[in-house]
Amino acid sequence: MPMKTGLLQSPSRVLGILICAVYLSGCSLFGGSSQSFSITSNPMGATVRINGQEVGVTPLQRDVSRRGDLLVEVEKTGYKSQFRQTSRKLSSLGIVDVIGGAVLLLPLIGLVAPGAWEQDPAVMGFSLEPAAPSSASTPAP
Repeated sequence: MPMKTGLLQSPSRVLGILICAVYLSGCSLFGGSSQSFSITSNPMGATVRINGQEVGVTPLQRDVSRRGDLLVEVEKTGYKSQFRQTSRKLSSLGIVDVIGGAVLLLPLIGLVAPGAWEQDPAVMGFSLEPAAPSSASTPAP
């Protein structure tokens, strides 16, 4: 007579279930800590600062950290400077962590990893306005 075995009676099955549980609730642990970020401007050639640090000129594409918000400044001589700030949103890996954690009733361990989040927006476009001429440079009559 064949012997019945339960789902958790085999050590290899238990290990397989634990591995699946970690992957489904911690996918973001395996995601990167940076992402691609693009900045363009009209006119091109404007200086770009991210969180106060000069990083290049437009058009610009670089990897940025997924942790924390970014303050982006774009400036060009003869034009008004512009500032914008990013925020963070749940990435696709973070969504999988939430679903996996809810299904398996496990703590959502992946949500503490940088891979669970992404900068929003990941692409910024700036249309720079000409600066008004200063009254100090206008000769008095």
